Amino acid sequence: MHEHVFEGIDTQTLRAYAVWEPILRTDDARGARKATTILPDPRVRHYWTPGQEVGEMFQAPLRLKGEPAWDVYLVYAPGVEWKGTNPPKPATFMHQLAGRLPEKRILNPETLAATLRKHLTK
Repeated sequence: MHEHVFEGIDTQTLRAYAVWEPILRTDDARGARKATTILPDPRVRHYWTPGQEVGEMFQAPLRLKGEPAWDVYLVYAPGVEWKGTNPPKPATFMHQLAGRLPEKRILNPETLAATLRKHLTK
């Protein structure tokens, strides 16, 4: 996601959670702290986890096989709660995993911003 996705979405209802995990060999807590500058909006909460458990939990809802979900942008309607051990299926998602998830869902910041606005006005 680019820092400009949230521009023009003037509501404190919007929340984003960025989970940084060690996917690449160079990924670590220090790198995750530096990466928070990619999403400087105060509505974004950043988390570092030393394992890939979160990404693995999102494999099933995204129908991703063979690797944890990473570089994915999940959109949930307001009010959706995570109950139980499995995450809820997102209303929609975008990604940067070309060839591994549907091409029609490749990240487009303008489309992602429009999708967020649509869900926030329902």
